[in-house]
Amino acid sequence: MPTFPKVGLDALLTPENCAVLLIDHQPSQLANVNSHEPTMVINNVTARAKIAKAYRMSYIVPSSGLSLRQYQS
Repeated sequence: MPTFPKVGLDALLTPENCAVLLIDHQPSQLANVNSHEPTMVINNVTARAKIAKAYRMSYIVPSSGLSLRQYQS
């Protein structure tokens, strides 16, 4: 198993060496979430996408589920 010599600030994630993956949030999945309100889940996912965009991180968006306009606004 290789060792990674990066320690301290060099070991932190940067926009150049990481990406945000947004899972496929389909309406049927949100309807079955009982621990959180569906609106709260959508708002949290949208906020994460906006944060990734603000920090110029790569983010992977699913092909279905929430509309791309929600992620991009």
